[in-house]
Amino acid sequence: MEPIEQHPWNWYGATDSKTLLVGTFPPTQRNWSFDFFYPNKRNFFWKILSAITGKELLHTTGEAAVTERRALLDELKITITDMGKTITRKDNNSLDENLEALAYMDIFNILEVRPAIKKIIFTSSSGKVSAVKWFLNYLESKGIKHRFPKTPKPVKSELVINGRTLELVILFSPSARAANRISFENLVTLYRDELT
Repeated sequence: MEPIEQHPWNWYGATDSKTLLVGTFPPTQRNWSFDFFYPNKRNFFWKILSAITGKELLHTTGEAAVTERRALLDELKITITDMGKTITRKDNNSLDENLEALAYMDIFNILEVRPAIKKIIFTSSSGKVSAVKWFLNYLESKGIKHRFPKTPKPVKSELVINGRTLELVILFSPSARAANRISFENLVTLYRDELT
């Protein structure tokens, strides 16, 4: 049986966050450059935020790298999390398709303590295992059914939770694997359009 993993950070975000950014689950620890979200140096996520803010990332490891990345999130008013709270991982592999969710992150709780959030952005949507698929499963566990339209990315829809209307957006993944589908420049443009 595969070992059970707990999410190492749960979520992070300033109280004035306007956007909740949701991934699937962190990669295996052997691929981390620092102890925070998107720690794999091959992933483009932090390079995208750096390009959007115009702030160069000077640190690639350690607490200084984490502090720098938190500052980007704070500037862009982003709260960040992953859908997986507790998972098992097949063959110690970081690919989403090797993950099985045992428990989901409590997205409604995050929204409750971050009342300024108006938009949720998902960074993965393909396959049986993705942030979007796990979010839909999470909603179903709360008695809510939701469908995203079948349109090219960015895919957009709305969801009303407790009288609060949220814009839901599916973007391309910032992973290196997704780079063959979209250029870095186009990724930056898509993320900038949704985050600023």
